[in-house]
This record gives sequence, structure tokens and C-alpha cells, in this order.
Amino acid sequence: MSSRRVAALALMGAVIGGLWTYSRREIRRYESLDLSEVEKPGHTLSIDGVAIHYLEAGAGPALLLIHGLGASTFTFRRIFPDLSRRFRVVALDLKGFGFSERADGDYSLGAQAAMVRQVMDRLGIEKASVLGHSMGGAVAMRLALAYPERVERLILTSSASDLELGRRIWGAAVIGRLLPLVAPFTFHNRRFRELSLKSGYYDPDRCTEDVIDGYMLPARVRGYLRVLGNTMAHWRRDPPLRPADITQSTLILWGEGDRWLPPSRGERLHRLIPGSRLELVAGGGHLFLEEQPEAALRLIEDFLLEREPGRR
Repeated sequence: MSSRRVAALALMGAVIGGLWTYSRREIRRYESLDLSEVEKPGHTLSIDGVAIHYLEAGAGPALLLIHGLGASTFTFRRIFPDLSRRFRVVALDLKGFGFSERADGDYSLGAQAAMVRQVMDRLGIEKASVLGHSMGGAVAMRLALAYPERVERLILTSSASDLELGRRIWGAAVIGRLLPLVAPFTFHNRRFRELSLKSGYYDPDRCTEDVIDGYMLPARVRGYLRVLGNTMAHWRRDPPLRPADITQSTLILWGEGDRWLPPSRGERLHRLIPGSRLELVAGGGHLFLEEQPEAALRLIEDFLLEREPGRR
């Protein structure tokens, strides 16, 4: 090996080493909050020794709300109060996300679905309708397939599937493990998160400073990045998702202007899930539950109450 090549490799190693040291220091500085010291909006319960945070309100038929990757119960803040007027609504933070504990263990989608089923057991919910947003839709589908007797109806909102997660993403495990190198410039960078969140809106001006703060707060709790990396690395532990085997009545909701997961992904799920119904939400992006809550609520309630769309 030539001396020039050796020097180039040495320089590359020094750069990577310096970047790694810088990234680890910045992660420790940013993830400065201890979960026990953070004020939580809801309650917690222990599932297999892991503290799981959830919100609960209302009475009537049970409805579970499951958030997406890097999100939390904050996603549902604009529909939760209205839904609780007709239903017993439980919005939970998946293991490691939001205000749930950043514990070690399995972060596959199947493991998250099993955790949701245990939350139902602890809260005395024998059967519930389940709404999942983005990655939460993939968790909801796995819950419906693994425990069909526990899921009444299924609502998939801009839902991810195997097309986006795990088996179709080359190097997902590698990407997950390399997150610490890029975190100071991405997940822990306010400007990056602002641009990312605004791209999830049909109208970026609706993404306010309060919205950005709401999404970034859980990311400051120690262990957040480790959980994010484990989640991506563990996607490949899941067996293939089989939407065609879903037997529950299913509503698929999609923002017409979704830039993260285009409506064609919703059309694909609609073709795969027998008897499903697909509705596009006008003026909504990936985060249409926040951007167009009135339209989303109308469609959700019509479906759950078995009303004709548009009737009150």
C-alpha cells in the first residue's frame, strides 16, 4: 500500500473519530432531561417493568391511538378532546417514545403491538377500535393480525407498511446504528426538525413554534436517540406484514398532499385490505390529524358510529 493511501486512510479515520467524539458530546448535552423529572400530561403504568405513558378520557366504546416514529401522544392533541366526547379514548406513548421509559429490549413493531395488547389488559379493555398514524399504523396492523379478537375496527392514517419499514429499507440496521454521527445535524437540530415538520404539513405556515417545541421535548429525554436507533435496527426482526389477512373493518385516511408517504401508498393498502375504505383529506399533508382536525374527526366518527359519510 502506497504511503499516500495510508495517509488518506489515516486522515479519514481521524475525521470519523473526531466526528464521533463531537457527536457523542453533543448528544449528552442535548439529551439533558431525566424522564423522572419531566412533567407528564397523563398517567403511567408498568408493562414488563417498563413505564408506559398514556392519556385517557371519555366513556363509551374504547378507541386506542398509536403515534408514529419519533412522535408521541402530542400528535393527537387536536382530535383527542372531541373523540373523548363519544368514546373512551386511550392515546399511548410507545415504549421508548414520548414520555414512556427508554428501556432496553425489543423495539420491533411486533413487540410494540404486544405491549399495546398488555396495556389493554391492564386498563380492562377487552376490545377496542385502533387508530394508528404513520409507523403507528404498522403497529396497529400487527396488533389486528396477531390479536384479531381484541381489535374491533381499524383506522390507518397515513400509515407506514413493509413498503417503508424494515424489510424494504436497505441497511435499516446500519442507518439506525449510525444515527449518533448525524444526530447533532438532524434530530437534535432545531432548524432541521423545523424544516422536516413543515414538510409534513400541506400548509407549512400551520407548523408553529409550539408544534416544533412539542415534538422536540421528548427528544431531549436521555436515551431518545438510542431508542430511535434500536427501533430502526429491530424492524428486520418482524415477519412480513400481510395486510390482505386483515379481517377487521378498515378505514384508510390520507392527506391529499402527503409528501412523506404519498397517497399512492394509501391506494396500495386499500387494494390489499379486503373491504377497506379510502378517504383523502383535502388540504392535509402527512400530519393532517393536526392540520385538518375537523375533517379528520368527521370521517373517523362516521366510520366508528357506522354513519353514512357526511351525515351528523
